[in-house]
Amino acid sequence: MKNLIFKFVGKKISTFFLIIICALNNSIVSQNNYPVPENFGNERVAEFYPIGWSESANFAYMVLSLYPFKGDYWTFVIQNTKSDKILYSLEFGAEDISNPQKDWSYIYRKTRRYLDKYNIEPQRDFYKFRDISTRSGYGYKVSYRKRTIFEQDDEYGNREKTIGFRLKVYNGSRSKTITNYKLTRDPLNSGDSIADIAFFGAIESPFEDRIVVITSFEIYDYQGDAAGTALSVSGCKLNTGFK
Repeated sequence: MKNLIFKFVGKKISTFFLIIICALNNSIVSQNNYPVPENFGNERVAEFYPIGWSESANFAYMVLSLYPFKGDYWTFVIQNTKSDKILYSLEFGAEDISNPQKDWSYIYRKTRRYLDKYNIEPQRDFYKFRDISTRSGYGYKVSYRKRTIFEQDDEYGNREKTIGFRLKVYNGSRSKTITNYKLTRDPLNSGDSIADIAFFGAIESPFEDRIVVITSFEIYDYQGDAAGTALSVSGCKLNTGFK
């Protein structure tokens, strides 16, 4: 009887350790599938770390937001590049991480379930989509048109300020609008405005002819003081929608 009990307990222990080993192996394999991201951006403007894509046009990335009055913080984002809807985001304070390369293991532990949920596959090599520019002579061209309002100013009368932009992509003589960005806070009540709108770069999906176009701009507060640099990410299908 004792021998039977020992055999039963031994089998249970062996099974338990086998489960633990498999779980560890899966964790290691999963970690290896997500290499440490590299900075895609220009550090003088903003830092942008692409992570991966899904076959259904979901795009994961991390961006550093620079707001002097709020402090610098990193944000992990998963965005659908068909609708540009943010599916998930998570902010990390400066006390949590210094940059995604040094602290990727910690970030990965916090975000792995969402990378899995939205089927994000790592893209080890992110090359700028070089066939696009604000200048002519490229396969695709981008242009920006400011969205402005007039604000009452007691000293100078009505004052024009920029609160957003329209982004168009051209394929030869054909074009399409891919975003109409507007400040999230009400500019009439907050006094916020933007300036220095510029093309930051573009990244292509490994699964289809689709890119994200990244735009940088400066945010200014109600006093006209610079309040930080922000990035806008917009999806663009390269082979449909041009008119």
